[in-house]
Amino acid sequence: QIQGMRRLVIASSCFLVVTGLILTWQDHLPIEEEDLFISLLHIWVGFFFIVIFPMYAIDHLNTHRRKLRKFSWTLLSGSLQLISGIGLVISGIILLLWGDELELPVTVHYLLTFTLVAGLLAHWRIPKNK
Repeated sequence: QIQGMRRLVIASSCFLVVTGLILTWQDHLPIEEEDLFISLLHIWVGFFFIVIFPMYAIDHLNTHRRKLRKFSWTLLSGSLQLISGIGLVISGIILLLWGDELELPVTVHYLLTFTLVAGLLAHWRIPKNK
């Protein structure tokens, strides 16, 4: 079960990163007008992420509780993912409610996207302590 949830979190994260970058850079892509379909997909997968991310994070933290008592690079990259994921959820809700009228949440959401990607890649590449 946990592997299935892990795959859902990773797949939704990757999808949100790709669609978010498309929405961010659509002026520089060969898209003639704002693509409402991509926006709606991004929002709905974002809702899905809001549900599965906390469930997976809590279960993952409980499973690895013993390993979290001392510093490791895995702990650092996992913490980076947790903090950036929470920030993305919060800034995403703000963007959903107010759109891009507020510049700070847009910038924060954009920067946290790359922070989450860096955390995911680091967490995947760091050798795990057995």
